[in-house]
Amino acid sequence: MKHIYLLILLIITSSVTLFGQNSDSNFKEVEESKDWQFVLSPYAWLAGNSTDVGGEKLRQSFNDLSSLTNFGFQMISSVRYKRYSLSLDWTYANLEANSESDLLIVNADIYQWIVDPKLGYIIYDKIDYQEGAVIAGWSLEANIGAKYWSNKVNVDYTLTPSIIPIEGSIEESQAWWDLMFGVKSRFVISKTVMLLVDGNLGGFGIGNSSDLSYDFVYANSFKVSKLLLVTAGYRNFRYNRTDGNKENEVQTTVNAFGPFIGVSFVL
Repeated sequence: MKHIYLLILLIITSSVTLFGQNSDSNFKEVEESKDWQFVLSPYAWLAGNSTDVGGEKLRQSFNDLSSLTNFGFQMISSVRYKRYSLSLDWTYANLEANSESDLLIVNADIYQWIVDPKLGYIIYDKIDYQEGAVIAGWSLEANIGAKYWSNKVNVDYTLTPSIIPIEGSIEESQAWWDLMFGVKSRFVISKTVMLLVDGNLGGFGIGNSSDLSYDFVYANSFKVSKLLLVTAGYRNFRYNRTDGNKENEVQTTVNAFGPFIGVSFVL
């Protein structure tokens, strides 16, 4: 049964890397900024992953992960008032994984939610309006949030060590919050181009949270029109967790990395 449990954890921790975050859209307009701004940003992360669970190692490319996916959707919604912002990054995914060997057949359905709310405040913002169409400037924003992970797995298995197969099912769930602190810097290059660097650190072993987690994003945003932006970049996150206790303790490390692309509708 320990091998089935480890397989479930491998499925859970590898599935979270297909859908994650981040796209960004709030760089300065050439005209005077509005006090209020609303943004909707659907996006996709083309991630691969490296997962270690209880001594078992799993390495998957984006193609490997996408082959497990029945359905998935990601969206960031945000509202900004002057220097204050509130954003909500959420993911839903339904994945299916199957494994078969001489002694064990496993069919698993995975249901996953990732919810990442953040409060932000711009502590520095300098934009220099120049002749021509070029703007030189940058901003620095501090944020605090709490990322919630919820993974539920339904597993049907068949053991075939003898003439009469042994069948059964297991329902396993894993959920936790990670307190996250971060800074975000935007570099406005021109009317239509902005660069972004975003880093977050959290977990800290508080309660059932990760022992330590980080999330790093580099992005390029391109303004197609006043109401539409396209963002492309690269993201890497990693977390370390300890589940169970004593002889049942399981150490988990997940490292996900890859490019992402999204569009933003600015209201």
